[in-house]
Amino acid sequence: MSEKKNTGKKAVIAVIVIALIVVIIALVAVISGKSKKGGSKSATEAGSETMRSGQFDIDYAKQVTKLADYSGIAITVSNDYEINDTAKQKYLTNVLQSYGADAYKQVTDRDTVADGDYVKVDYTGYKDGKAFDGGSATDVMLDVTNNSQVGGSSFIDGFTKPIIGAKVGDKVKGDVTFPEDYGNDDLNGQTVTFEYTVKGIYSADPVALADMTDEQVNTVFGKAGVTTNAQLTTQIEKDLKQQLYSAEVDKIKSYMIENSTVEIPDEYLQARLNEYIASFTKENVKDGQTLKKYLKSNYNMTVDQATEKWKENLTDQIKTEFIFGLIAEKENIKMDDDAFNSYVDYIVSASNGQFSKASEVYKYFGSGHKDEGKTYLKNQYLVNKAIDTVTEKANVTFEDGSAAPDTSSGSADAE
Repeated sequence: MSEKKNTGKKAVIAVIVIALIVVIIALVAVISGKSKKGGSKSATEAGSETMRSGQFDIDYAKQVTKLADYSGIAITVSNDYEINDTAKQKYLTNVLQSYGADAYKQVTDRDTVADGDYVKVDYTGYKDGKAFDGGSATDVMLDVTNNSQVGGSSFIDGFTKPIIGAKVGDKVKGDVTFPEDYGNDDLNGQTVTFEYTVKGIYSADPVALADMTDEQVNTVFGKAGVTTNAQLTTQIEKDLKQQLYSAEVDKIKSYMIENSTVEIPDEYLQARLNEYIASFTKENVKDGQTLKKYLKSNYNMTVDQATEKWKENLTDQIKTEFIFGLIAEKENIKMDDDAFNSYVDYIVSASNGQFSKASEVYKYFGSGHKDEGKTYLKNQYLVNKAIDTVTEKANVTFEDGSAAPDTSSGSADAE
């Protein structure tokens, strides 16, 4: 709550796109499922009748009127995806932070916070003597000089100032004033008091991968099955390779969309959009709040603005499905039942407890209809296999002209 909010349109759109990506897995619907009456309907037969997207029968060859050449696509990815020691170190730092572990070397030869330090704190914000919602956090690493969270966003002016000169173990307080346009009616222009508990001083030097002992690795990552430095190193390399592969896939998807011609039936797009909005509302709008108020409070957007952005992203999503669905047909990519079941198992395991079995996944993806959900996932499995096939054949280079390493062990399944 204490971080600055960027109310610029570009930043707001970026936030809502992230929200879209986070929940898109729940909002995409079935491409060629059957209706309750036992038959599928084409887009032209749908008319104005309200239909689930799973009741449409989509002919990929009819909808993709021009398919770009997908053999040996030449793409360039950022040097940021190169897999080297610098990239491994950066990734380790991010992972340690995400696990709540110390990612920077602790300072032990003094106990007073100085300019230039990183400092771990707990903090609570008080307005009129009462803690306010969203104003508290624990084990936050602050860059006191740059008035920001380490590796994160800047805070409102003066937020970290009271910490300089404090000692480890101290509790200190300081007043800060929120900007008039902060974006929260309860805090706009308000002066509040933050109380900080100083828990440790750290340098800007990150913990090095080579310096981590097996015991340290096991302490942090043991529950994830990574118990030794060697295993951690291997896992980091694997994850970086997957990131590179995902970047390649994004480039290839964009290339195919830009160079193909795809027609999306209006009724089908509207059905997908309706399902998206219904699922987004169900998952996010709670406690009697309206979608209008939720979007305004969290993204500073109107329903119309959000709907337009959702429609734009769903359009690209559907075009991707149609294009690579057609490629799957052309390449004669077949369903592998064992691999498909593993694909569904991956969705279950990655759902953080939201799903406990395959039938729940099918129902979720089929807007309450298991058969439609299973049909969609089978189509999506083939789409992902087609993406893998095209990516494996691509000619990939970094911006500096060097060839990218082979990422054929990557998979669009894990996106």
